[in-house]
Amino acid sequence: MKAKQRCRPTLGVHRCLVLYTCLVFACLLPSGHLGAKQGDALEDFAEVYIDQYFEPEEDLLLSEAGRQKSRALAYYSRGRTYESNGRLNEAIEAYKEVLAAQPDQHFLARKTAYLMARAGRNDEALKLLEDNLEANSEVPAPYIALSEYLATYQGNSPTGRARALDIIEDAARKFPNEPAVYDHLVRLLIAGNRRDDAKVVMEQAAARDNKDPNYWLAIGKIVGRAWPPRSNGPSKNSELVNQIYAKALSLAGENWDVVETVADFYHATRQFPGAVESYLTVIQRNPDQLVTREKLARVYAAMGEDDKLLETLLGIAEIDTQNATILRQIAGIYIKREQYPEAVPYFQKALAIAKGTEEEYKAVAGVMIEERQSEAAIDFIKGAAYLFPESPDFPLLLTYPFAFEEKWEKAVEQFEKAVELGTEKPEMFNESFYFRFAAANERLGNIEKAEKLFQKTIELLSKLNPDEEVQQLTATTYNYLGYMWLENDMNLNEAGELIKTAADLDPESGAIADSLGWFYFKKGDYEKARDELLRAEELMGEPGEDEAEILDHIGQVFHKLGDREKALEYLEKAVELDPENSDYARHLEEVRNSESKEAPAEAAPVQAPKPEAEKEEQPAA
Repeated sequence: MKAKQRCRPTLGVHRCLVLYTCLVFACLLPSGHLGAKQGDALEDFAEVYIDQYFEPEEDLLLSEAGRQKSRALAYYSRGRTYESNGRLNEAIEAYKEVLAAQPDQHFLARKTAYLMARAGRNDEALKLLEDNLEANSEVPAPYIALSEYLATYQGNSPTGRARALDIIEDAARKFPNEPAVYDHLVRLLIAGNRRDDAKVVMEQAAARDNKDPNYWLAIGKIVGRAWPPRSNGPSKNSELVNQIYAKALSLAGENWDVVETVADFYHATRQFPGAVESYLTVIQRNPDQLVTREKLARVYAAMGEDDKLLETLLGIAEIDTQNATILRQIAGIYIKREQYPEAVPYFQKALAIAKGTEEEYKAVAGVMIEERQSEAAIDFIKGAAYLFPESPDFPLLLTYPFAFEEKWEKAVEQFEKAVELGTEKPEMFNESFYFRFAAANERLGNIEKAEKLFQKTIELLSKLNPDEEVQQLTATTYNYLGYMWLENDMNLNEAGELIKTAADLDPESGAIADSLGWFYFKKGDYEKARDELLRAEELMGEPGEDEAEILDHIGQVFHKLGDREKALEYLEKAVELDPENSDYARHLEEVRNSESKEAPAEAAPVQAPKPEAEKEEQPAA
C-alpha cells in the first residue's frame, strides 16, 4: 500500500526549499486538496517511506527564475550572518553564490569586492568587478564601482590611475545624463590636479538639454562641492553654479521639493532674496509646510528682518501651537524690543508645553514683575515653586508681586520661606533683601521685627564700599527706620538723628526732607517743620498719590501755625490725590470744623542736650 502523503524527502537529495514551499502552500490551500480520497484508511497516512521522493504537484513547482531567486536569498541571508560575525571569507563565498544566481546585483558585487580587499584577496576582487561590469554594461554603477576600486587600491600605480580614468570617461560617454558618473569623474580629475579639465566636464554636463530638474540639482551639487563658495565672496565658478540651480528652478514646475532645494542653495550661499522668493512660493502653495516656514524664518533672521521674522514665527505658532521652540523665539524677539507684556504669554505657553530650566522660569517671572503683572506673576511663580520646591528663588520672587498688591502678610511668609530654603545660598540675603523684609514687616505692623531687620540692613551696608548706590540705600534705610519710629512715637531723638544723617547722605530726596520736617513737627518746632516740608514739596516735583502725605503734613503744620487758609489748601490737595485715605479726610474735616484760626504756635525753645543718662523721650505733639 502506498502512502498518500506528498513531499517526503528521500535519503538522497534534501530539497529544503521545495519542501518549505510545499508546506506553506499546503497550509493555504482549501482543505482536502492534498488530503485523502474518500475511503482511504487512517493507516494510509501513518506510513512514511523515507527512501522515496514524491514530486509536488505542478502548480507548486518553482520556475527556474524563482529557483534562482530563492537560492540567492538563501545565500544572501547566510552571507549577512557570516559578515555580522566577522567571518569574512565565508561571507564572501556566500555572496559569490548570490552573484552566480543573480549577476545583475552590481551593488552586492561592489560590496563583495571590498570585503575581498579587506581579506587580502585583491586580484579576485578586481576580477569580480570586471566580470560584473561585463554582465551589466548597460548601467553606469558597475563602471563607477570598477573605476573607484582601481583608484583606491591601484591609485599609486600610473597604470591603475589611467585605467580608472579611462573606465569612468567611457561611462560618461555612454551615460551622459547620469550625475553619479560626473561626480566620480570630477573627483578623479581633481585628485590628479586637473581642475580645469574637471570644469570643462561640468560645463559640458551643464550644456545638456535635460528636462529633469533633479538632474540639474545633482549637477549643481557636484559643482558646488568641487568649487565651494568663499567666505569673503563668490568664487569664479559661482556663476556656473547659479545657472545650474536656475535651470533646475525653471524646470521644477509644481515639484515643490525641487523649488525648496533651490531655495536651500540660495540660503546656504547667502543669496537671501532668491531664497525668500522660492520659500514663499512653496509656502503659498503648501501653507501647512512648517519646515519650509522655519527655513524662511532663518533667512529673515540672517537678513536682520525682525518684523518679517516675527510675522513668520507667529504664522508657525498659529499652525503648530505646541512648538515650544518657536514660542521661545517669539518671546525673545519681544524681549529684544522691550515689549515685555507681549513676550510673557509666549514664554508662559512655551514653559507649559515643555518644562524649562529654573533660570528660564526666573527670567519670565522677572519680566512679569518688572511689568507689574502682579496677579499673573503670583500664579506663574507659584507654579514654578511647585516644579522647583527646593529653590529659594521663587519664594523670594513672590515677595515682589505680593508687595505690589500690598499683601504684606503673604509677602512676609515668602520672605521667611526664602530664608528657610536658602541656607545653601547665603549670598541671596544681602542688604537689599533685609531692607525689603524689614519694610514688609513694618507695613504689616510687626514693628519690633522690622526694627531688627533694619538694623541688620544697616550692619550689612556698613561693610560695603560707600559708592553712590550704597550711599543711597543707606540714606533710605536710615530714613525708613527713623520715620517708622516717628510714626509710632518711639525713640524720637534717635529717629531725628537717623533722619538728619539720611538728609546729609541724600540732600535732594523729597521723602527724607518730609521725614525731617515731620520730626520737627513731632518735636513741636513748627517753623522748622514748615520750612523743611515746603522744601520737600519743591523736591517732589509733580504731585501724585505718593506725595499726598507730604501735602497732608504741610497742611497740619500750617494748621498748627494758625494759617487755616493754607492748611485747608494743602489738606484738600492731599485728599484729592488720595481720596481713599481716611486719615487725610479726617485731618481736613478737623480743620474745616475749627471755628477760627488758631493763634500762631511759639517755636519750641532750643535746649542744651542732656547727658546721655538723662535723655528722655519727648512726647509727641
